[in-house]
Amino acid sequence: MAARQPQYSPKQVAEALGASESSLKRWCDRGAIATIRTVGGHRRITLDGLRDFLETSGRELLAPQVLGLPKLGVGRSSEISGSDDPDQRAFRKAIVNGDEEACRKVLQHRLDQGMLRSEAAEFFIADAMHEVGAAWQCNSVDVYQERRGCEICIRLISELRAGLPPLRDDAPIAIGGTPTGDIYQLPTALVELALREVGWNAVNLGCNLPWDSFVQASHDYQPEMMWLSVSHIDDAPSFVIEQNRLADSLGENVTMLIGGQALTDQIRPRLRYTAFCDSIGHLTELAAMMRLK
Repeated sequence: MAARQPQYSPKQVAEALGASESSLKRWCDRGAIATIRTVGGHRRITLDGLRDFLETSGRELLAPQVLGLPKLGVGRSSEISGSDDPDQRAFRKAIVNGDEEACRKVLQHRLDQGMLRSEAAEFFIADAMHEVGAAWQCNSVDVYQERRGCEICIRLISELRAGLPPLRDDAPIAIGGTPTGDIYQLPTALVELALREVGWNAVNLGCNLPWDSFVQASHDYQPEMMWLSVSHIDDAPSFVIEQNRLADSLGENVTMLIGGQALTDQIRPRLRYTAFCDSIGHLTELAAMMRLK
């Protein structure tokens, strides 16, 4: 059974809008705000009717607490800033609107033009989610739109990974993820896709892993490569200590690749690693060369 919608009196809605009750009733009379009538003949405004009015009028609730509501505001825009590339712009719009199929079509268009799967994924996803995150912080999009966009991108990456040809039995093993305090899923998922595309048996260990888990995974997998995707650092001194401890535990035969927006010019010189990759393209070039050795 569908839940009954909240219903508000014209006086309540007028107070929430910061308008007079007489103005509110005139809007209702003109049909600008849809109303229903109670059994006793009193006018009531439903939540859907209020939302439609806010959307078409460009108004917002100045005192939503009067109605027991969060700030509804004007309808969210589906256009956010970013690259002028028409495909990237279309992908961003689809992400904000939650249109997964439109995202998939734009991505496939670039794949049909010969882009590597990992390159196309970075081209669209990194641009879109960076701009969506910025728009969320500016309250241009809601948090649910950012979270929904992330879930769409995770599914797209998973589909791209599933479409890769089988790996060779002797494919070298690479493992990686994000360390403690870093909950960002997309960068490390993109790394796994990129490495598998150039022939590595890459295993994404996940996000927000304890440092000791990387050590244990290295013992279990005996990899030739480990990557760290670092988008957030809670405590820089502790991060440096733990990263160096991990690097020392790997031994000379394991390549350590690092990357991510949190690895600033101030932090990187204090770390022990084989190479820093500032893009998926850089990563795939380096990983492909290592496969040829």
